[in-house]
Amino acid sequence: MSLANWADSAFFGFQGRIRKGLAAHETRELDTMILSYALANQQYFEDIVNIDSIKQSVQRPVYGYQFNRVTTAVGSAMTTFPTGSLGTTVQVPLTFVTFTIPFATYNVSGYDNVDDFARIFDNVAAQHMRQMRTAIRQWMTNNIYINRTTVLPFVNTNIVNANFNAATDCWEIPGANPFAVMQSVMQQAGYGSSTYDALFDPKLWIQYLNSQAQGVGNATNLAWQFAKNPTMPDAGGYFDNIWQDLNIGGNVPIEPAYTNGTALVMPKNAFAMVPWMPYMYYDPKRNTSFDQYTGGYGTIGDDKYDMTYQLFGWNNQYDSSGGYGVAQGQMQNWQLGWTAAFVPAFFSNTGESAIYQFAITP
Repeated sequence: MSLANWADSAFFGFQGRIRKGLAAHETRELDTMILSYALANQQYFEDIVNIDSIKQSVQRPVYGYQFNRVTTAVGSAMTTFPTGSLGTTVQVPLTFVTFTIPFATYNVSGYDNVDDFARIFDNVAAQHMRQMRTAIRQWMTNNIYINRTTVLPFVNTNIVNANFNAATDCWEIPGANPFAVMQSVMQQAGYGSSTYDALFDPKLWIQYLNSQAQGVGNATNLAWQFAKNPTMPDAGGYFDNIWQDLNIGGNVPIEPAYTNGTALVMPKNAFAMVPWMPYMYYDPKRNTSFDQYTGGYGTIGDDKYDMTYQLFGWNNQYDSSGGYGVAQGQMQNWQLGWTAAFVPAFFSNTGESAIYQFAITP
């Protein structure tokens, strides 16, 4: 027997799947908390649970209404014939934005592969959901950033402990005890009855972690800036949630104008995220022929969050002999979609918002 003949009995091509834990790092994502925060802020219309029942048409506009702030002056004496102004309401339109991403599968790819078709579809769908979530997170943070307040608050234009820079729409604060200063400004602006949520950039995040660690056992106790008020568990002007975000100031980790650290701070219910899905995707009589050339409509749940995507799919013939061994293959074309509106709290004072940007300056 020659040496070449040993090839007849050699072990070739063992195939096995790598464990999910080891393979997970390839598909990791920048999992900032803004998406969880936004999903918790979905309630917008009073007594209306499902907005899909309101906006069944893509072309149908949606509006919300709320009362404007009353600004009647306070007098000093009772009068015989008092007169006053009526209250008013304002119409707030909702602007919906759609995110889409396509992907494809082959019906024969699971026949000659260590993974079957179901596992291949689940993987490629999950990978594109990850990309959708990344885009949605950037959109959410950008919306919070661009909807920050650009003017002094109506209730108090003489705020101390910080300087409002009208050129950057940012409250500039000193580096000493910055988190207490943020709370002070928010309370002076009239938000003392609410706890605050905050998005910190990576630079300020480090300062937060350092200050929080300086407790009673240290020479200087800085942790008091984050303590909850035991007598007012639901209010009192303390931080309720603090998250690191990598997207403040336009898709960059550190905003160029404020390299010492910046944050977006807001009271509860500073904005709402309103998801919507066209009726054809969940209509009980919809066409679900994903394996037909005519295509079909359906829904698919996110693999991590309580989110539902629009799913459109259609089928066509495909010669896959070059990669999958057969000429009579078929390709499934898919598209994920997700539609929502970002709605900041409305103020009749033009430019005012419940979202405040803070930055540490030397």
